[in-house]
Amino acid sequence: MATYLTGRYVEIKMLPSTFKEFLHFKKLKNTDPARHLSEYLEYGGFPSAVLQTNSQLKRDVLSGIYNSILLRDVAGRATIKNTEVLERIALYLLSNTGQLISINKIANTLRSSGLKVSNNTIENYLELLHNAFLFYKVPRFDIREKEYLRGQGKYYVVDLGFIRSQLQRKILIAVLRLKT
Repeated sequence: MATYLTGRYVEIKMLPSTFKEFLHFKKLKNTDPARHLSEYLEYGGFPSAVLQTNSQLKRDVLSGIYNSILLRDVAGRATIKNTEVLERIALYLLSNTGQLISINKIANTLRSSGLKVSNNTIENYLELLHNAFLFYKVPRFDIREKEYLRGQGKYYVVDLGFIRSQLQRKILIAVLRLKT
């Protein structure tokens, strides 16, 4: 859209609701917050998911948002033809949120599963996921500056609801494949 409206648009960066905003949004601010924390941790803070009452519908909304960001925003804008590597990296980050991530280890794992991928490609995909606000990168801290050059860092997902919705969906697909 930015290419069509050059000079005539304003970018507004919005994030999912915090837990405090979640309680306010659901009109639960005068209740015991601990009673609602599990719902926030499972479904996150996207208003379109929060408003749903059916848990399956909440997961479907979260999957739709996640796939839209991953496939349309990230893959579409970067013109990635084979999205399998991008999807696998994103799932890896979801299942390892908050863990130290090594580009070399990701590349070696993908290569051992038969995918041809370079370390530069992995690094570019991680940057794309970060720029799309799907994940946040926290660089590794070390007093010695050369440690920053190793490229390791921790990645955190922007909304906790993505973890459960995507990983449960992938497990369900794997189970269905085993049954057939």
